Amino acid sequence: MKRLLWFGAAVIAFALGTWMVAWWTVPAVGAALGLARRVDQATPLLGGLAAMVAWGVLLALSASGAPEGSVSVLVGQALGVGPGALIAMTILYPGLLAASAAACMAWGAARYSKSR
Repeated sequence: MKRLLWFGAAVIAFALGTWMVAWWTVPAVGAALGLARRVDQATPLLGGLAAMVAWGVLLALSASGAPEGSVSVLVGQALGVGPGALIAMTILYPGLLAASAAACMAWGAARYSKSR
């Protein structure tokens, strides 16, 4: 139950940080999550999944008012991928950022606490 609450809070933090500030808040929130939950081995995975859910929701909200396939087709053609692959890459990117930041911060915090 505690992990579920942290997951929900992380989804909200990732979504609000991205929406109100910029994409680079994803690794910052991931690092904060990794520091706060450094004793839980599943934190990087849950942080990555939370970032993916947050960006998926933001992507769905922003795409709801756009004409079907308008931007995804053009950008997908420019990158040489289909629209589905472009959407998958868009959702995968914050997951990788958040998971790596959480893992690095948890590792650094554990290493720092052992040296003291």
